[in-house]
Amino acid sequence: MFDQKSTPITKSQYLQYLRCNNAFHLVKDGIVPKPSSASYGGYLEWGDFLKLCRDQFSDATSIDKTLEKEESFQKTEKLILEKKSIFHAHLRFKEFVSTVEYLEYDNEREGWILWDFRPIGSIKQDIMRSLYFHKQVAEGMSLNILGYKLIRIQTKYIYPGGPIQPEDYLLIEDITPRMESELGTRADEWNQFQEELERTKGQTVLYSFLDSKPSCRSLKTCLSPIHCAKGKENAKEIFDFRDSSELAKQWFALGYESYESVPDSELTPIQKIQKQAHITGDIYFDRKSFETYLSNVTKSVAFLDFESINPYLPLYPQTRPFQHVPYLYSLHIWDRENDTLIHKTYLHKDLETDPRVPVMAQLQKDLPPGITVFSFNDFFEKLIIQEAAEAYPEFLEFWERVKSMFIDLAMPFKKLWIYHPGQNGKASLKEILPCFSTESHGGLSIREGQDANYQYLRLIKKQVTAEEKKRVLEDLIAYCKLDSYGLFLIYRMLQERLSVI
Repeated sequence: MFDQKSTPITKSQYLQYLRCNNAFHLVKDGIVPKPSSASYGGYLEWGDFLKLCRDQFSDATSIDKTLEKEESFQKTEKLILEKKSIFHAHLRFKEFVSTVEYLEYDNEREGWILWDFRPIGSIKQDIMRSLYFHKQVAEGMSLNILGYKLIRIQTKYIYPGGPIQPEDYLLIEDITPRMESELGTRADEWNQFQEELERTKGQTVLYSFLDSKPSCRSLKTCLSPIHCAKGKENAKEIFDFRDSSELAKQWFALGYESYESVPDSELTPIQKIQKQAHITGDIYFDRKSFETYLSNVTKSVAFLDFESINPYLPLYPQTRPFQHVPYLYSLHIWDRENDTLIHKTYLHKDLETDPRVPVMAQLQKDLPPGITVFSFNDFFEKLIIQEAAEAYPEFLEFWERVKSMFIDLAMPFKKLWIYHPGQNGKASLKEILPCFSTESHGGLSIREGQDANYQYLRLIKKQVTAEEKKRVLEDLIAYCKLDSYGLFLIYRMLQERLSVI
């Protein structure tokens, strides 16, 4: 029977344990709050995806999400006794509780099939672990589990327009053979979990960043360094070393707690650059590499940034699930000889229509031919234009003209041709910009691309008031504008260094 006095252990807690048992205990014992698992925009599409999945089954009963927990458990138990297939089934055994997307009864074989619905393109390990958790709870309730099935997204699906056809969009898989092949691994994980619960029952948990297995790779991602690395919680900076991975953990075990403390003999050339910059406070600059890197740059240059949505339920014909569809760009054009900077932007405000043609048509007009185009991680910008040209051949000539003109402004920072101690090992635009200018994304309402994606999707889904829509559109333009302006500031800084060093 379920112990009402104990704290229920959920699937998410089990998955947390498999990532880090320190974190599992910290959350379970209420020492730190549960980490947020919310992702931008997911709930905006989940309902429609869930309906497509559920429509595959004609004879099933759904547990209403508005019911109290105890009522949900009782209703599930009643339906199980009646051998009914159940959406959102609530299971419990001892201190474990589990919610299964679909619990299907197989009349012929007199047993149950566990289903999971996931808006993803590939089968990840957490899915297998989740299904194994459901299996343990269900079998604890004496249910005969026959197999495991998954509904996910067919990533090669190309949306033709009109209502999405589930038979083309959804991929329904029987993953019982894979589960059976992995049962040994899953059983070992479960047994270790049981041993951990037994070992710590009524005991004080001793937290250790080093001894806990599995555990965080980095003290910077640790849920509570004050518990897991007591007295050394400020040793995070050794985890800022580029490409350190498990090495940083070994350094921590040896007692190294700062950049200065790690011997040069332990470091790669790039890590030595970082160490020296942090000791001296000076910016590292590899003039020779930059002279080669910028040797073919035109006198006038452009700085381009796109914002896009990548819904898993395609909105526009000839797009795939998760494909990035541009709705906004910001373009700064700098004439270095005259030191003039021009800004051009386009935001697609007609939320009922496909933004690709208007975006590309305007960009084609705004971007002067034959000039260097800088983007940050330019693979994204080039992919946006290439996919638009493949869908709309009228832009193929434009794509052929511009693709060789791109230069990735992220490359020098990734390769450490330049390094500012304030970067703390990072190479993102958000981290770099405040180090080399007075500008920062910190004062904006929208501060990252994921949020921009989410906000525009909210507009499309009509999740905003008219007043809020106006504000969101303005915020999107401001965010994208700072990204391309930031590229200009960084490039100008590089040119100034080349001219004076």
